[in-house]
Amino acid sequence: MKVLLVEPQYRRIHGAKGESDSPDVPPDEPGRETKRGDDSLWYPPLGLMKLARFHKAREDEVKFVSGFDREVAAPPDLLRPGIRWDRIYITTLFTFHWDSIVKTITFYKEATGGTVGKIFVGGIMASLMPEEIFEETGVYPVTGILTSPAQIGLPGTDNIDELAPDYAILDPALYAINDTFYGYTSRGCVNRCDWCGVPRIEPVYVPYIDIKPMIRALREEFGDKPRLRLMDNNVLASKYLEQIVQDLEDLGYGRDQYTEGRPRRQRIVDFNQGLDASFVDEKRMKLIGRLNINPMRIAFDRSSEEKTYVRAVRLAHKYGVRKFSNYMLYNWNDSPRDLYDRLAVNNHFNEEWEKAGNGETVAEIYSYPMRFAPINSRGNDHANRRRDAFREGASGDVDLRNDAHWTRRFVRNIEIMKGAAHGAISPTPTLAWRTIGETYEQYLANLYMPEEFLRNRNKHEKRLHPHEPKRPHGTGKIEEFRAFILQLVKKGDGRFREFHDAVCDNSVEQVRKAIRRSKDKEIVEWLQFYLKK
Repeated sequence: MKVLLVEPQYRRIHGAKGESDSPDVPPDEPGRETKRGDDSLWYPPLGLMKLARFHKAREDEVKFVSGFDREVAAPPDLLRPGIRWDRIYITTLFTFHWDSIVKTITFYKEATGGTVGKIFVGGIMASLMPEEIFEETGVYPVTGILTSPAQIGLPGTDNIDELAPDYAILDPALYAINDTFYGYTSRGCVNRCDWCGVPRIEPVYVPYIDIKPMIRALREEFGDKPRLRLMDNNVLASKYLEQIVQDLEDLGYGRDQYTEGRPRRQRIVDFNQGLDASFVDEKRMKLIGRLNINPMRIAFDRSSEEKTYVRAVRLAHKYGVRKFSNYMLYNWNDSPRDLYDRLAVNNHFNEEWEKAGNGETVAEIYSYPMRFAPINSRGNDHANRRRDAFREGASGDVDLRNDAHWTRRFVRNIEIMKGAAHGAISPTPTLAWRTIGETYEQYLANLYMPEEFLRNRNKHEKRLHPHEPKRPHGTGKIEEFRAFILQLVKKGDGRFREFHDAVCDNSVEQVRKAIRRSKDKEIVEWLQFYLKK
């Protein structure tokens, strides 16, 4: 058979000329190639890579493409013969990629002359929205984990999910496969969090998968790689945790274990989906502390979990973990204050460790605010096809000083704040406080702030902060804006509501309307900054 594997192109190409990943990082210089590590490259489409392995073992012809590839998808006709694919597999990722994925399915369906029986769609979005995809495209997806060829209408007994991914189909300049293997030692999760899609994608908790044969086969084929990125959703819940740790040690991922050959490189284990703080206790931490975990990822999704989270971090530090990369869900049943309090917890840890090291880094936490993306629609609102979800209501409905709720402006500004450190809040305490605000009031002012000021802090902030690169004093507009907005928030009168309603939707058109309507000269002057890009 001729088999085409397709990943929709819903991501930017790294290193594109003139591109910058964050507001404070300059783009690559023209004509200069920058070597990027796996941390800055795309995650590989593991499902397609396993299908490549499966079909190559059947001696099928396999090709991988990204996006709309007209060379391989020209529909067969008299003037343009095209390539007749027997099967086209299309992977899916997040539900908010709806438009891109539907366009991709439609494009390749047309390339087969509309023969939906040749199109197989799977992955995360496919498992969460199968009926919607079918209604839109006429293709009913393959849902859940692909454990049997029967799920794709083929004979055989292979557990496709446990096959070694075929790294040869990918471009190592784009995908994070240069130093990294990917795998599972368990599947599913024992929790059923309302916001999470895992219970629907991996509904059965599988407490143990023997990863050793796969890694050994990959080393034979692709050479040794120092990093193992495990995609388990809740490995600490496994009753076979001791066996899993022993397997990883047998593969050389224990502490002070190195790759073979020259140069020797220290092996690293990364539990990429995070470790559940509620399962972190002395016994489990002592076990996984035998591995060289770098970084350790612990979710901190609600302030109500602070006690559990703090205990988990301290236990991990006790057993030798020195680098943390912790996600913080926000804009889901929380408030801006809730996120600030969680960020402050992490920054206090960093301050404590900085003091213990007399200024040297002895341990650090990178905080990653992670915006909630709906996986379900509410009636016919198609909320799961977008990345934003907000409580509706104008400024008069809520006490925004003491109980601020998430608005599009606030969410946008959080994303800009964390962009300065490639999606994270810096582990350097002074820089972190500068980013989020040294007090809740400063933080609230930052949430209202024009994008121009957040993206160009050095230009507009007069105050100089420790640990930042040497620079001249800025214009002082940041300090002036904070004084202005905090005075408005404090009074909470009609002027505040006018300003809030003008900027909260993060809409240029809304700002322009407010400028045309307003008779308040000071408000109009500040609103002009929201029109700058």
